[in-house]
Amino acid sequence: MSVKQMDFRDDLKTASDYLRMAVPQMVCRRIPPTPYNYALWYAHVQNACPELSRSLLVEFPENGPYDPEKSEALFFEYFVKHYLPTSPQARDLIAEIVATLTQAVSRNLRGTQDYGASLREAMTVFEEPAVDPERIRALVDQLLTETRDLESLTQSFQSELQSASAQVERLKRELEESERRARLDALTKIPNRRGFDEALAQSLLGGDDEPTCLILMDLDHFKRLNDTYGHQMGDRVLESVGGVLAKLQSDRVFVARYGGEEFAIIVHDELEAAQALAEQIRRQVAAIQIKRKSTQDTIGVITVSIGLTRFRPGETAESLIERADTGLYRAKEGGRDRVVIA
Repeated sequence: MSVKQMDFRDDLKTASDYLRMAVPQMVCRRIPPTPYNYALWYAHVQNACPELSRSLLVEFPENGPYDPEKSEALFFEYFVKHYLPTSPQARDLIAEIVATLTQAVSRNLRGTQDYGASLREAMTVFEEPAVDPERIRALVDQLLTETRDLESLTQSFQSELQSASAQVERLKRELEESERRARLDALTKIPNRRGFDEALAQSLLGGDDEPTCLILMDLDHFKRLNDTYGHQMGDRVLESVGGVLAKLQSDRVFVARYGGEEFAIIVHDELEAAQALAEQIRRQVAAIQIKRKSTQDTIGVITVSIGLTRFRPGETAESLIERADTGLYRAKEGGRDRVVIA
């Protein structure tokens, strides 16, 4: 189920109006005004989520029974989930871990409380002036039995903790994979703008210790290509360019799709080495040959314009990007299919 996150930023008068609308609906259904119940019915009268409203009215008809577990489930579904990771697998794992641990702790707590009550009862009996030996034997047998039961419960609890620990490890791997996917461009399979922004910020943390250069490149006449051959062909071109750049990825070279038909490359090297790499990219892209599936004809030569600059001590990432973009603009103005150092 995909439901938008609900946000309550109403002013005092509006919120008071919703209060007067929500409370009577809860009262006639005998629903206690707990925080999560009020949030559910506030969202209902606010008409914030039609799916939630339908579920509430089905689960809690007028004069029907109140089930706190249904309220908690709806609150989790429509509120809590939106603050969990976007990955469905990660969300499900978190819910499973929480449910497992909650049930295990509850069982263990009840067992411990029962055992404590039995011990207190036994101590009361033992403190009596004259106690029937048979009664003492019966109490000892009972305590031995309950001790074994508590031991078994504790072992079960430890087993459930181990299971939860394994689930946490699975969750950690799922979150790492989810984070990796969030930084990857789905079409070109290279890092996206988010991945680039984080990599650039990390690159500039080193300051002057290591030279850093930035390459911004843009496909020439991409709109014309889309208009002539269609967007599917445009996607194939972007995939091919992404493939060229992916092969250059290394400890010293970070490539990313910057947006649209624009790509960015961070080079941890001197300007001369970055310029040589930019020229290599320009030639490799020009050598790409893509055939139309319908006619097997090869589309025209694909060219790129490239702007290049070196990081200056003390400047911001925004300034570095702006200077590289200036070089890119000059490459376009100068006739395209070229590298310009800003």
